[in-house]
Amino acid sequence: MIPLTLATMTLVHWWRQRCVMGHKTGHSFSMHEERAGITRSDAVMGGRLLALAHENGYSELTEEVAALVSSAGSDSPSQITPPLYGGVLRWTVSTIADVVVDKIGPQVRGDESFELTIRTESGRHVRPEELPQPESTVMKAVVDALAGDSIAARSDLDEVVFAMDWASQMEALVEAVLWLDRLLDTPVPEGNDTPPW
Repeated sequence: MIPLTLATMTLVHWWRQRCVMGHKTGHSFSMHEERAGITRSDAVMGGRLLALAHENGYSELTEEVAALVSSAGSDSPSQITPPLYGGVLRWTVSTIADVVVDKIGPQVRGDESFELTIRTESGRHVRPEELPQPESTVMKAVVDALAGDSIAARSDLDEVVFAMDWASQMEALVEAVLWLDRLLDTPVPEGNDTPPW
């Protein structure tokens, strides 16, 4: 575990408050959330999942996500997954992008040359396309959200929502929420340091 500085703890606390309660308290949605088709109920459910992840409630988190994925309410092929699942996934991805911008700086928002890599437990850096599905699709959506292309990000996530099986949908949302939780606990990089994620 990396020690947190007071400034980082304040940032983490502020983001957790925004993620878990911000949309309930009447704060207005940001423009990118509206363009991405994210509703208040998507944000509230996303905040609930984030709180479960932060409290190490992995079994509760997976149960909540399983309920989202499996509550289609209809056997018709046009309703493969409930609308709420897609909205919560979009909220999680857009929030990951927001946290990256807050930690690295506004210069990454809209910068199509920004490259996102993930450091594995072994210390290896991997690009989104090197990851297995559905993680690679979720990572691509984060990169598109950072580039300011909410249409491409939504299209990426629609692949998860409408074309992937139940297990992949579960994995995509659980992993995205866990990633957001870890990202919130990651210290802000100093100077030109490589971000530790």
